[in-house]
Amino acid sequence: MIALPTSITWRSAWRQLRAEPGPAALVIAGLALGLALTLLTASVLQDTLWPDGDLPEQDRLVTFEWRVRGPGGITTAWFDRVPAVPLHAALRDSGAPVEAMSRVLYTQLPAHAGEAPGVQRSMRLQIALADADVQALFGLQPLAGDLREALSTPEGVVLTAQSAEQLFGTQHALGRSFKISLPPMPDGSPGGQFPLTVKAVLPTPNQNGTLVFDALAGFHAPAAKAYLKLSDTWYQGGGRLFARLMPGATAEQLGVLGQRLLDQQPLPPGLPADFLRGGGKAAYLRAMPVKDLGLHGAGSPQRRLQLGSLAAAAAGVLALAVINFINLWSVRTLRRQREIGLRKSLGAGAGQLAWQFFAEALLVAGLAGAFGLLLAWWATPAAEVLMQRQFHAPVLSPAGVLLTGLLCTAIAALSALPLTSIALRVRPAESLAGRSHSEGAASRWLRRVMTTLQFGAAALFASLALTVLWQARHAGEMPRGFDLEDRVAIDLPWWTQPAQVTSLLARVRSWPEVIAAGAADDVPGRDAASWYAEFRGPGGTPVNLRTGVDFTPGYLQAYGMRVVAGQLSADHVAEAALPAIVLDRSAVRVLGFASPEAAIGQVLGVAPNFRDGKPVTVVAVIDDIRLEGPRSPPQPHAITPLAERESGALGVHSRDPQATRRQLTALVKTTFPDVTLEALPLRDMLLQTVADDTRVGRIIGVAGLMALGLAAVGIYALAAYTLRRREREIVLRKLHGAGPGAVAGLLAREFAGVLGVACLGALPLGAWLSQRYLADFVERAPVGPLSLWVLLATVALLGVVTLLAVARHLRAALALRPLKALHD
Repeated sequence: MIALPTSITWRSAWRQLRAEPGPAALVIAGLALGLALTLLTASVLQDTLWPDGDLPEQDRLVTFEWRVRGPGGITTAWFDRVPAVPLHAALRDSGAPVEAMSRVLYTQLPAHAGEAPGVQRSMRLQIALADADVQALFGLQPLAGDLREALSTPEGVVLTAQSAEQLFGTQHALGRSFKISLPPMPDGSPGGQFPLTVKAVLPTPNQNGTLVFDALAGFHAPAAKAYLKLSDTWYQGGGRLFARLMPGATAEQLGVLGQRLLDQQPLPPGLPADFLRGGGKAAYLRAMPVKDLGLHGAGSPQRRLQLGSLAAAAAGVLALAVINFINLWSVRTLRRQREIGLRKSLGAGAGQLAWQFFAEALLVAGLAGAFGLLLAWWATPAAEVLMQRQFHAPVLSPAGVLLTGLLCTAIAALSALPLTSIALRVRPAESLAGRSHSEGAASRWLRRVMTTLQFGAAALFASLALTVLWQARHAGEMPRGFDLEDRVAIDLPWWTQPAQVTSLLARVRSWPEVIAAGAADDVPGRDAASWYAEFRGPGGTPVNLRTGVDFTPGYLQAYGMRVVAGQLSADHVAEAALPAIVLDRSAVRVLGFASPEAAIGQVLGVAPNFRDGKPVTVVAVIDDIRLEGPRSPPQPHAITPLAERESGALGVHSRDPQATRRQLTALVKTTFPDVTLEALPLRDMLLQTVADDTRVGRIIGVAGLMALGLAAVGIYALAAYTLRRREREIVLRKLHGAGPGAVAGLLAREFAGVLGVACLGALPLGAWLSQRYLADFVERAPVGPLSLWVLLATVALLGVVTLLAVARHLRAALALRPLKALHD
């Protein structure tokens, strides 16, 4: 019968832990880091993959996604914004197998609540316009009020607890009123301020969930009806559509029906023939179960890359920490041979020894688990910044404690096995007589293999982190045809009127440090949206050009876009009257002109979807610009000069960018007191386009740093064990005339072998993964053939880490005293 651990066993385990506080602290710190990263990863996985786990009848709740065709016949990624309004009507009229449906259209509007005369709270509300069925679909239970009444009256609105707190200073906002500011609608409906009354208050939704909003309203207000009418068009992703399937129906069946209804619609006017190159449909629609959105919905490839990177990092760091634990404790176990021999001579059997080592390992793992849990809780804000998401699933929770306990028990059991194996090989008579017993050839090879795995994992993480971060840096600095230095820009609210834009530009141009300022739909290169139209040159052949840049005077100068032929007037009034177009060099070539000068003054035919099909005149040609991201090939561009424009983004070229940032932020805040907008350097804005890649690189980089640290501890432990095992050999060699170089070479051969095998095993895989990652980019970082420069940098980094880790033991080997070593 095997006795369970007793109080004596636990006291002995505590004494062993206190005997060598240095190695114990290293092991506990490494395990705590690994456990903290694992707990944070578990929280991210839960928030990403199962954010809506409490929805009613979740298995039957579906949403729609679509993807559309693009230049050259490409098919885009899936989007969750679909033509919700016409699709909702078509599905309803066709008798779709659904019990309930709700459209959800989003808009952002400034809201104002007056608490007292002269005292007003303001915020920008993200408002979701939805049908009454949204309550049943998502199981929305108000904290106060009647949700159905709020969605069925023109003045009714629902606030979340958080938005009620921000707008009124309290969650008890039922019956209180506030006003929203509406701009003039394209259909001629006047803008202004409209009162709304809080009819219900909802709990603040999970920010990682499927349905996120600050306020919820129906479609009964005049402005909502106008917005609904604008969105009632096929081939425009206006909102989201949710439905609950009838029992027995499937998402695939509903998706097939939706696709058939979409196929029955006429193609949008002016759709370039180039978009349908290779055949196929103009758009593809699917119904997706809400529970599958995390892994398979829109944006899931990037999500899977992030989650996979994070999970691999957590598993790798925890595994490396466990290997360190086993390595360092194996050396301690060898030093305890006399104690073990004495225990065995007093009758301790295999079971008692196993429990003893399990108790010691569990004590270490338990302390690491406690520190790891607290570390994960403390590091949650930093992790939210790194991941750019809020953690809804708390780390410090009963589930987190249970997961930590299970992991600690598994670590203790796994670590106790090799330690018990070493103890069982100890022969009492030899150990009590003072003759040391080695751990055996098999255990030595296991130690080398584990240390090799540590360095291999560190090499893999390091190579991938270098690749991803290098690519992100390259994407931020690739040639674009416009300048980034000393450029500042700010986004304007979407309701900004042309007169306001003109006034802002006049104010900015009056500042002494400003060289040029202009406005357009967006800052160049952010690639938030892309539009295309067909143009016909001298030969009459339709050519697909990228459009969507309607710019004011000063725009080209503000961003350093060089005019190579033709010219523009100072106010663009003549160009707007023509109407005019500006081409880049690539557009000139594809249209068939012999030179930029030959294109000036030529009239181009256009498709009906561009400027109502009115021909345009080429007034200027600029150098090639690249507005596309690093994953997309560059396109030829046709941009439109305007005398004035509404909303968009305002850009400035300044001699003092920091001063301009402060003044521009303050100016826009004064003009639009209800919104919070900040002027940023153009470079920072463009870095946001590669934020996901940078985030992945940082995740892998953090894991790589942890892996390098743990690998350094592993090689440190291997050096300590090697020195102890071969100290007599080293002394004898020194007595026979071996110098410091020979002794260093003896130790270096063992470490070089571990490092060499680790690199040979890990770097080919790192090169393959690096090339797989870069294959998704058109603009690739110059990492060399088969990522050679990355691999060489990784080897150099590992070499430095190895040298630092073994330096102390190398000095100890050179300082060995022959008499003491031979006596021991």
